[in-house]
Parts: sequence; structure tokens; C-alpha cells
Amino acid sequence: MKILLSVLVTLFVLIVVFLILIYSGWYNVSAMNEESGIMKWVLSTTSDNSVESRSQDIPIPDLVDSLMIKEGFEYYNEMCVSCHGAPGKEETELSKGLNPHAPYLVNYAKRMDPKIAFWITKNGIKMTGMPAWGKTHSDEQIWTIVAFMKKLPNISGEEYEKMESEASMEEEVHAHQDENEHLSLSDNKGEHH
Repeated sequence: MKILLSVLVTLFVLIVVFLILIYSGWYNVSAMNEESGIMKWVLSTTSDNSVESRSQDIPIPDLVDSLMIKEGFEYYNEMCVSCHGAPGKEETELSKGLNPHAPYLVNYAKRMDPKIAFWITKNGIKMTGMPAWGKTHSDEQIWTIVAFMKKLPNISGEEYEKMESEASMEEEVHAHQDENEHLSLSDNKGEHH
């Protein structure tokens, strides 16, 4: 009976201390300071183990298809580069303000397991600034991003800049085609009246 009472008192004290920490404002949530010590270990270990356990059974498609990589570049350049960088790109103000800091994928992607890259890209990571792109993109689209990420460490700054130029020119061509289609449809509607 004494052991049970000791356990209950200990649990009660721990709960009270936990609630005091939560409601006192003692823990600084500012993104200005890096996390350190036990809290950093708890958060990173929890995150790493959570992702690892949820990604282990994900089947990996063929990630070397050039069209897949090209499409992945377009998504990466639009959605990822401001936080995760690119060859020849300076760190952005956005990425400098993130805490925890977003990994610089030019260096990190080579050793990153594609299943983990897919899971993180699809599901995001709570309280890190990493969005869940799975809410707005299909699994196939997310795999294109992963395919590009795996290629990223082998791309030079000049190659990345060339890819941006080519994508920009293609975007302009599509915009002009869409504009011409719209004008053509408008002209055809006017002929029927």
C-alpha cells in the first residue's frame, strides 16, 4: 500500500510540475534562440523516430527518370528552394529565420533515404515550418520532388541557373499559349451571336 501511495504522490507531483511549466511561461518559444540540451534531444529524437517508424514500408519508385526529375525541379524551385537552398543560391531571409534550421538539401539529400524524404515532404513536421505538401500534391508529384532532391547534390550552380532559365521560358510559352487560346475562344463566341 505504501508503494502505491508513493507512486501516486510522485505522479501527482510530476503532473503539477508539468502544469506549472506549461502555464508559467517558463519555456521560451522564441525562434530567435537555438534549442539546446535535453529539450533539443527530446524534440529531435522524437521527430527522427516518428519519421523512421512511419516511412519504413513505403515503396520507392524509379527515381532516375529524366522527365520525373525535370517536373520535380519545377516543384522544388517553386516550393522548397527558399528554405532548403539550391546550388549557387544564397541563403534566404526566410531560411535564416527558421528554428530549427531547415537542412540545406544540396549537401543533405545525397545521404537522405528516399522513403524519409518522401514522408517528410508529404506529411511535414509539426512546429518546424515544414509544410505537409501531401495536402495539395499527389504522391506522384511528391515523388518527383524526391527524385530531384536525390539529383540535387550533383548539380552545379550554373546547371541550376540554366534549369531555372529553361523553366521560365517554358512558363512564358505556356502563358502565351493560354492567352492565345483564351482570345481564340473569345473570338469564336463573338461569331455565334
